[in-house]
Amino acid sequence: MEPVTVIRDKTVRAAGVRAGEVMAYDWTFRLHGATHTQRSFVLLDDGIQINQPVLFPSRQRGWWYCDLVTVTDNGDTVHVDDMWIDVIVGPPDHPYRVLDLDDYADALTDGRLTPAQAADGLRRAQRFLDRRLNRRHDTTRTWPDFPPPAVLDLLTADLTSPDPTATTAPGPPAHDPEARSTTPGSRPAATPDTGPATRVSGPHRRS
Repeated sequence: MEPVTVIRDKTVRAAGVRAGEVMAYDWTFRLHGATHTQRSFVLLDDGIQINQPVLFPSRQRGWWYCDLVTVTDNGDTVHVDDMWIDVIVGPPDHPYRVLDLDDYADALTDGRLTPAQAADGLRRAQRFLDRRLNRRHDTTRTWPDFPPPAVLDLLTADLTSPDPTATTAPGPPAHDPEARSTTPGSRPAATPDTGPATRVSGPHRRS
């Protein structure tokens, strides 16, 4: 595994590891005076970030929350930015839910997404669904490839790092019910490409 520093939504800095086409990192946030630690995984080949939310109610414990993201890879430092479209994945006998297409449309309408960025995001979202979740004629109720085996290998891995620059988010992640009460389009906008960094769209490339 290769150590990496993750910058999440331009605000949170966390230490993580890269293992092939999967990146894992632990980050903290505060809510009602308590500090929570969340482990997130970035599927670099898909441009999708997934986690099992620590704030989900007990009946949904172990379910997965998936975010469409952009990834700017500078090697030792990787920027991961939310792109509005989300998917909630429970057990295989429960249908998955796609969320926030309206927020994505708002971001395109008001200019936070360019037409090219919007098209790329929709293609990646569809590719993720087809590759990982959509069953065609299978009679067995299992997800085709979710969560990926590499993620399961990292679920309990020790990601402890002495990184003194790690930061704590001031509030819960966007999928928390309290956070989701914010006004549409309140998430960070996709950032334009700058410098030599490479934006991940589909197959992962490093600068």
